[in-house]
Amino acid sequence: MESWITKPQYFKGWSDLTTRHIETFPKLTYSIMMLCAEDLNVRYNMKQVDLYGEKHGPNGTFDGLAGLMQRNEVEVGVSSIFMRVDRMAAIHFCAETLELRGAFMFRQPPQSAVNNVFLLPFSHGVWAASFGVFAAAATLLAALAFPLAGNDFQLTQLSVPEAATFTVGTICQQGSHLNPQVLSARLVMFVTLLASVFTFTAYSAKIVAILQSPSQAIQTIDDLRRSSMTLGVQDTTYKRVYFVESNDPATQRLYRDKLLPLGDRAYLSIVDGIERVRTGLFAFQVEESSGYEIISKTYTEREKCGLQQIKAFTLPMVAIPLRRHSGYRELFSVRLRWQREVGLLERQRHVWMSSKPRCDADGAGFLSVGITDILPAVQVLAGGALLSVVLLGMELVANRYRRYVDARFTTKSN
Repeated sequence: MESWITKPQYFKGWSDLTTRHIETFPKLTYSIMMLCAEDLNVRYNMKQVDLYGEKHGPNGTFDGLAGLMQRNEVEVGVSSIFMRVDRMAAIHFCAETLELRGAFMFRQPPQSAVNNVFLLPFSHGVWAASFGVFAAAATLLAALAFPLAGNDFQLTQLSVPEAATFTVGTICQQGSHLNPQVLSARLVMFVTLLASVFTFTAYSAKIVAILQSPSQAIQTIDDLRRSSMTLGVQDTTYKRVYFVESNDPATQRLYRDKLLPLGDRAYLSIVDGIERVRTGLFAFQVEESSGYEIISKTYTEREKCGLQQIKAFTLPMVAIPLRRHSGYRELFSVRLRWQREVGLLERQRHVWMSSKPRCDADGAGFLSVGITDILPAVQVLAGGALLSVVLLGMELVANRYRRYVDARFTTKSN
């Protein structure tokens, strides 16, 4: 009997449940094969290796577990391995155990990472209608000020630029120093302020909801490739193989553009990868059961609810390997099939494999707003400050030029 372990430095025994995310499938298969030994009243002579088995050279020789079976040195493997076409020429398989599923796990980026959140609260039609209402108010005020200026000194100050400034200030919930006595002008100003209150209330409520909700920007592998997310892959023996061998063009593009340039830095332990998913814009290709184990221990309820995943490729089935033409093949196949039928295999799956964590947050809690969320506002402020400095310089130059011209005109006159 042959067993295989990838991380012996963390291995604490075949029945250790404290680290289910490490060597999950070897431990699960070991428990299945121990039940099979009790059922058949046999005893295994265990031997440990460090490789499943890869094909080397033109003569089709394998190393690791598959190589030992190819050379008839062992009879059966306690670790289920992938049913690959190249391995079928060297070994046989007696029964599938469980499906190994992997996917990119990630959290959808916030709306601020993919859109300008200050433009999202209203549709294009509402923005156009709001602009039209406030532009009409400014125009009406300026139009009323010209014929009625004789009746009210305040209206003499209400020029077209001043009317536009009043409207902009109203949108920003600012008052005005003007207090005209003419009823028609006062009514226009009152209605404009009232419309601004309604608009600002709806805008504020909507933008708070947007800041607290993730986007839906990433739905496919190509979306993931085009996004600003950093990618990582669980450090396993097959970490590169199935990306390279995938027939999906989108997966190939993602591998070339996102993973290949990172080299070995793209491959992380499960704990490190899942932690980076929790704390930043990061997508991690991981075996689902192992990822769920860490997530259930380290994530808050709200963080569990925000998780999504995209499958990059489908892994082959894993099965119990045997030496080619082994006389025990039919015997093991029958007894392992019996374990599946009576529910013993399903029980071992629940013991060793973690299920997807349930989302029990019900939307409770709030997210902190960072600098990224208000970056467009900061950019507007910085742009306005820069423009004001430029205008100040232009005004100083114009003022000096006017003084220079006045001085020369005075000199010529004298």
